[in-house]
Amino acid sequence: MIVNACAAVADELGVSRKLIDALERENRALNERLETARQTETLLRELSETRRSENEALRAAVTAKNETIAAKDAALAKQDELVVELKRRKSSPWKRIGDILIGVAISAVLK
Repeated sequence: MIVNACAAVADELGVSRKLIDALERENRALNERLETARQTETLLRELSETRRSENEALRAAVTAKNETIAAKDAALAKQDELVVELKRRKSSPWKRIGDILIGVAISAVLK
């Protein structure tokens, strides 16, 4: 009877050791999984920050582009105004001929 009880306890101890080993392996695997999850979370946080920075840089680039386009449009409008002004100031051929004739008449009178 004692021998049977000892044999039963020895069998139970062997099974318990196998279960303990299995639980320790599972615990290690869970700890590795937790560490992997932490690393993944850190990488995802860094990726999110990078994307946020990239979006801000893109917004700044678009703003700068829009400002450049507005400045170019303003410069073109100014050039158009100058062209209109120069066309307005341009003398007609008849006015030029008149100016020449006035100059000839004045020089004839002064001679």
